[in-house]
Amino acid sequence: MTDKTANASTLGYAGFALTLWMVSMLNAGWFGAAPAHMDMLLAFTFGGAVMALAGLMEFFRGRTIEMLTFLGFSAFWWTWAMHAHASSSDMMRDNAGGYMGWYFLVWAVFAFWIWLGSMRAGTMRNLFMLGLWLSLLALAIADWSGSNGFTMLGGYLGLITALIGGYISAAETVNAGAGHTVLALGDHHDSHDAHGTVAHA
Repeated sequence: MTDKTANASTLGYAGFALTLWMVSMLNAGWFGAAPAHMDMLLAFTFGGAVMALAGLMEFFRGRTIEMLTFLGFSAFWWTWAMHAHASSSDMMRDNAGGYMGWYFLVWAVFAFWIWLGSMRAGTMRNLFMLGLWLSLLALAIADWSGSNGFTMLGGYLGLITALIGGYISAAETVNAGAGHTVLALGDHHDSHDAHGTVAHA
């Protein structure tokens, strides 16, 4: 029987990439004190709700890493947006006692163990998770140290990670349409079926 289930990771990585890019531009200092309301709306919708939907779809496809990534980080984007709205802060840097440093650190640790689990999930997915946990770690250090340099580092690492996520989404979309590998993802055996399904956990 032909598998007619769509590859939801194309949607999940797109949501992650677009949201991460917009937020990381602020952290990288490209727009200074730019209004954050559009980023909050994007985090609620594409980064939160749509990524959660993609994670649920990946659950039913039996793809553990994508399920954990999309469902877990949809919660990250929701909490980020709610905190940014409550504090009227676009980068969440002005917090007493370094509490937000711990917020970013626990998410960095979460991304770290997904990264460990993604070692056989393909080179690009592994690089995406590597960039994600490093960017979150940089933001944690920025909060603890009060260093704008680490905030910018986290922003630029986020921008690179967003580009990788965008490439994954684009490659899986193109490969699904073509029915074979056109844009390589460095997957184990680099095998795709006609619907863009990749053989990994």
